[in-house]
Amino acid sequence: MQLLRMFHTFGRPMRWQIRPNLSLRLLLSAATLALFLPLSACSQDNSDSRSARRAIAQSQAIASDVLQTELALSPETASRLDMERRLGPATSFALDNHSQAGFERRRLVHIELLQRLRQRPRLPAGHHLIEDLSVAERALLDLISLEQLGYGRYNYQSLRPYAIDPYSGIWIEGPNLLAFRQSINTADQATAFIARLQSLSKALQDVRRRVIADQIAGIRIPGPLLEKTETLLTRIAEPESGGLEEISATFNALSQDVPDLEPADREKLVSLVRQEIEMNLRPAYLQLAETLADSADDNAEHLGIWAQPQGEDLFVGILKASTGDTIAIERLHERQQEHASALRDQLIALLAAPTLEDEVEVESPASLREKQIWFEAIHTEPDPSAPAPAATDATAPSLLDELAPRPMPAILEQQTDFLAGSLAAEALSVFWETEPYATWKAEAETDRQPLRTLIEYSTIADAWRAYIWMSQSEADIVEFTALERVAHMSVSLVQASLAVADTGIHLERWSLQDTINYLTQDAGLSPDLAETLALRIAARPGYHSAKMVAAQRISALSERAAAVLGDDYSELEFQRTLIQNGPRPLGLIERDIEAWYGDRLAN
Repeated sequence: MQLLRMFHTFGRPMRWQIRPNLSLRLLLSAATLALFLPLSACSQDNSDSRSARRAIAQSQAIASDVLQTELALSPETASRLDMERRLGPATSFALDNHSQAGFERRRLVHIELLQRLRQRPRLPAGHHLIEDLSVAERALLDLISLEQLGYGRYNYQSLRPYAIDPYSGIWIEGPNLLAFRQSINTADQATAFIARLQSLSKALQDVRRRVIADQIAGIRIPGPLLEKTETLLTRIAEPESGGLEEISATFNALSQDVPDLEPADREKLVSLVRQEIEMNLRPAYLQLAETLADSADDNAEHLGIWAQPQGEDLFVGILKASTGDTIAIERLHERQQEHASALRDQLIALLAAPTLEDEVEVESPASLREKQIWFEAIHTEPDPSAPAPAATDATAPSLLDELAPRPMPAILEQQTDFLAGSLAAEALSVFWETEPYATWKAEAETDRQPLRTLIEYSTIADAWRAYIWMSQSEADIVEFTALERVAHMSVSLVQASLAVADTGIHLERWSLQDTINYLTQDAGLSPDLAETLALRIAARPGYHSAKMVAAQRISALSERAAAVLGDDYSELEFQRTLIQNGPRPLGLIERDIEAWYGDRLAN
């Protein structure tokens, strides 16, 4: 417990917030018991009530300590979740520890947290903390299993096997945190900004040392990922790119109206920010890029995690940590291929529908990509009233925006050559507005324990969104145009195809070119977009497979519930049951769904 005590000096503000709510609940519970329990059983029932209250208080303390400790281990996460207030203002001065020592320290603390969760008292049946603490225990256990492999960057939201990759890491997330998430409303916050900026170059040096140590241990970043990362590091370090300058511009803008910061002091701090960037931060980027360049000759052209020590175990572990369930990898690739192939056949059927021009049937081209382009061309009429596109310079995103991690749908929407991606997104947004799913999700997050806000199964949330997208019935999309229907089916096919590429790269040993060929021929993507997505899959093994498996399990649960309930099945109630307890392991979701339709049958 000594390691845990190190982090709890930040925790007092949080305890002050929790205890009043807890006391109110206990008071109400006591009042209810006093009103309804028989007097003859008063002595025994009061004893039981005291035991229950004690168990609840102890469990609340465990949940509080887990939350505090995890946030203290990751000040960056605390800032992103706006939970710095739970640890006190000191946390906004620090970045995460990105060194190998920091990795080992987190692993030991996680082991102690797991032991404490396993020793938690028995709560009264039906108490909401039972599931919250159970989810936290499962997530911690899976995280520790991955950490025992000794490399990578693992947290509850993202599981990355390499010290650095082109799409994540402190070299991207640090500047983004400073430029977009760091408040400056007081002189102390201005000082905190500078403290984090000064820590950023040290964090990059820690990553550099981890890359070298991994290289010696035989953990080698795949060549294509390493080359892409080196290129981006060099680019963001170039003064012409303006990437690092955006940090100083942000500080300059946010510090202008700080009431307790004198103008002369502010100018000194602005100068200090610029000096830190030029003297330490920019050189740290270039040194990290040089280290990657020096190790490039030793890195094979393979993409998959299979080539790393215990690579297959890591892939299986990521699937389990993403879904909370053990997923067999035997025939997983073949099953994903069958699913994608069925969607591809449906899309081709849509594209092959006879189209008459002057009563002459027009045949569609041979390849899927050509079919999509042809279909889009004949169903799109130019709009003479549409405004001319804005100049590229005026609308171009900043370099930090460009490098920031983005989900796959956002990547697709920004590709001008992806078939009607914006139309599909627009159609889906209309669907969301007409159904209460988003409202339920917001309500569930409002009621959720702070512990579950931090420790959650984000892949399950992504799988739920994929299920919503893929499961829209003909009635749901009756208002879709022919082009929107094709675009909607195209996105479903791409999601399934990315899961195939995931198992192809990491289990079947596909090369980069193999993956590009598959995504262009079978998913209809452009070669450039296919390469981008292939590299993202290489950098984040298991994610797309876990998401698709979970989405298919959710779909199977819906079909089972519909078969059991018949005409009494309600998709809306199914969704409410799915969402209301937040992202959680698949086994818990299945239990809740079975309990839901069991109650409906009983009533």
